[in-house]
Amino acid sequence: MKISVKLDRDTLKLVLDGTRSFSEQKAEVEKHLLGMKSFLENGRARFAYEGATLTFEEEIELCEIADKAFGYEVDFCHVQMPPYNMTRHFMANGEELVKKVVGTVKQGEIVESNGDILVLGDVNASAQLVARGDIYVIGNLRGVAHAGYNGNAKAVVYAMHMNPVMIKIADKIGFNPSTTEDNFNGFAQIIDGEVKIKTV
Repeated sequence: MKISVKLDRDTLKLVLDGTRSFSEQKAEVEKHLLGMKSFLENGRARFAYEGATLTFEEEIELCEIADKAFGYEVDFCHVQMPPYNMTRHFMANGEELVKKVVGTVKQGEIVESNGDILVLGDVNASAQLVARGDIYVIGNLRGVAHAGYNGNAKAVVYAMHMNPVMIKIADKIGFNPSTTEDNFNGFAQIIDGEVKIKTV
């Protein structure tokens, strides 16, 4: 089965071959996405995939291929299990290690974790992520992210596209800095008592 790309409203969907490994399809994926670049020249589009189940590492690779093909005008999302699929991982002592969310965290939704939060998708405006540990968003962060809610000042917030309403780490609050870009690959942490958001 050959892979294909289709445009569904504002979402560019990559249909993978479920009978082949992702590594066997990478070159073909890049070729198809580069061929679709013209569809995004005058606006934004969402990017999704279906037809196969990828590991976290493979999804990161796919994001990198899409960024190379389209630049940061592409919003990455996973559409296999809408609105999102949540998996919780625990340590041997029962303490929550990470809560993984696959898909878009929609407006008004709140995702909480006693450990870290990993979102493979977008976090819409007015959605909230609240974690005792770190927060990682492999997509657009447009809502509120509160890491280290128990006072952990060493917690961090990372987003592939950083455009939050607000970021809070422990009891310190930070906002998106002035930038010429609509959003950027960013990393937030407490430095000298203040939340600093920097490009990566």
